[in-house]
Amino acid sequence: MTEQPGFYSILPAVVRYDTRLTDSEKIFFSEITALSNKYGYCTASNGYFSKLYDVTKVTVSRRISHLKELNHIHVEIVREGKEIKQRKIFPITNISTPINTNDNTPINNSVGSPINTNVKENNTRENITSINRDVTTKIFDYINKNLEMVQSPLKVEELEYEINLIKNDAYEIVKIAVDYSKKNNKGINYLIKVIKNWNKEDIDTIEKVKAKIAPKQRKQSKSDTENLLERKRQEIFGG
Repeated sequence: MTEQPGFYSILPAVVRYDTRLTDSEKIFFSEITALSNKYGYCTASNGYFSKLYDVTKVTVSRRISHLKELNHIHVEIVREGKEIKQRKIFPITNISTPINTNDNTPINNSVGSPINTNVKENNTRENITSINRDVTTKIFDYINKNLEMVQSPLKVEELEYEINLIKNDAYEIVKIAVDYSKKNNKGINYLIKVIKNWNKEDIDTIEKVKAKIAPKQRKQSKSDTENLLERKRQEIFGG
């Protein structure tokens, strides 16, 4: 079935300001609301989302699992015998969403579920991920306020990927890149190109970044030097 997203999507404050979510996950939630039918649920498959955002199905599964874990969506699996007939994703927007958790629809997330809920991470990785999400959210806030709103999901993915390659001082480095792009009257595409080039060239410290964008002093040509010496000679000796 061809999915027909609505013209508008919903991104409630409870999702928009949830620092536990990445910007990509927030946009993903918004897409679910755009795809939700008159009954308040979305039936799009992982394959559909995978093609839409150019990401793997595992990435889609993790986003759905994380949104579900944080109670931003409710997922129901409709079965006919052992066969999965449909998955319903209900976005929880706190705006009279018709979610009926007492429905008798059979739900089984442990057998054959299209959502991967078995991805386990240790506490150290979870803490690092949380820190990275906070930094990424802060970076996107700065970009949106000082350059332009990043509206394309593909641009968000591309930008987030490049940001995650920066090992240290990501916020400060991207901030410099944003200011540099703004100074040159450029937008998001230019910003992504700048950060991508810096990553390729291993420009990974604040010092290297500042040196990269520092104005280059023009070397005087031989003729310029000779002209300068001639003027000085005339000033001293006349003629």
